[in-house]
Amino acid sequence: MRVQELVAKLGEPERRTANSLEYTRRGFAVMPGPDGTVHVIMCGDVTGISGPLVKAFTGRTKEGIGLGSTREDLVKTYGEPTSSERFRGGTESIRYDPLGITFTLEAGKIYHMIIRLQGAREPDRTVSLEP
Repeated sequence: MRVQELVAKLGEPERRTANSLEYTRRGFAVMPGPDGTVHVIMCGDVTGISGPLVKAFTGRTKEGIGLGSTREDLVKTYGEPTSSERFRGGTESIRYDPLGITFTLEAGKIYHMIIRLQGAREPDRTVSLEP
């Protein structure tokens, strides 16, 4: 999706920076690439499970995973992650590379999601035949 299409659909963001369009009332931000298409969507709040953007974002994946879903929900829905890393303070980052999604959890609950749209696209399977 191009940035112009996003703005036409959702309206102007509450804030624009050099790298993102922030829809804080909806609890997410998007990062376009140099070509003007949305490459990354960041949902929730980087400050933790109690951050205000966690409550603001009500979206879910097509399988029903969203902010507040548990680690067990993730593994039950998507299987074992590509990688996971635990940090001080009880936070954990869980990556599913085939989906292009990274989930960040605090006390076992998702509070932030990063969706990389470029990594999740189908590969070009075009075949050209030479005469």
